[in-house]
Amino acid sequence: MWRTQHSAQSTNRRRRGNLLLASVPWLATILLTAASGQSAKLPRFQDHSVSSVYHGEVKPPDFGNPDQYDGTDLRCFGGDPAEYAKGHANFAGHFVIGRCTCGSGCHYLFMWDGLNGKFYRWFPFGPINVGPYGLGSTVPPVGYKGEQFRVDSTLLIVEGCIEGTCDCATRYYNWNGGEFKLILSRASRKPPRCSK
Repeated sequence: MWRTQHSAQSTNRRRRGNLLLASVPWLATILLTAASGQSAKLPRFQDHSVSSVYHGEVKPPDFGNPDQYDGTDLRCFGGDPAEYAKGHANFAGHFVIGRCTCGSGCHYLFMWDGLNGKFYRWFPFGPINVGPYGLGSTVPPVGYKGEQFRVDSTLLIVEGCIEGTCDCATRYYNWNGGEFKLILSRASRKPPRCSK
């Protein structure tokens, strides 16, 4: 009888110990998130909604003098701005976000106000690499979603690596009408070249 009772108590202690060990990573994540001042709740588009959405024709972007551009920039901003006016607002009510490629798996964003053509060339994260990385290797390739945005929200989500670095994350930005403010940054899986 004593052996059975002792064996049951020992089993219960092991279970509690295993339960405690299993909860440590989860608890550590919560504590680290709280300590870094970042909310565990991910920003959502509906939490950053705009009051109205412009549905009319957008003004062309004011790229300025094309002589200031060369290379990739010239390809993106040296053409006829009227070609860009054929689209519609796709971000934050009346803005238009466009993409310009800077190589395989790399691009950068630019934006203009569809109401007046004001051009925003620089984003806080610069060019991003979205992969895929590691194709043909023994590990699964790493790819990123790039950017996500909506016409009815001021939230911009960017997933990828800052060009030329191993700074890979999903970053959440809020457009305040004049600039992008970082709300949250969560590290992403890194490409194989970053583990060397």
